[in-house]
Amino acid sequence: MEEKDIKQRFHVLQQEVEAAVSLIGDTKLNNTAAIDALKIEVEVLRRSMERYYPDFAPRYAALRAQVIQEVNPEWIEPGSKGSR
Repeated sequence: MEEKDIKQRFHVLQQEVEAAVSLIGDTKLNNTAAIDALKIEVEVLRRSMERYYPDFAPRYAALRAQVIQEVNPEWIEPGSKGSR
């Protein structure tokens, strides 16, 4: 293989790596935005539940402990209302 071919392949590889890094950066930003949106939604739900159900906090703690023991997060399908 000639030096010119090696340089050209290296240049193409370098461009591919740069494109992949850029895509990873964009994906990270999108994921961060989605996580932030979920945090807001969860906080709204928490405050609503506390406002309308004064005993929400202790009941939530008990239910959370139970769910942690019973549910594998990987079993929950997107858009579903529970576990398998």
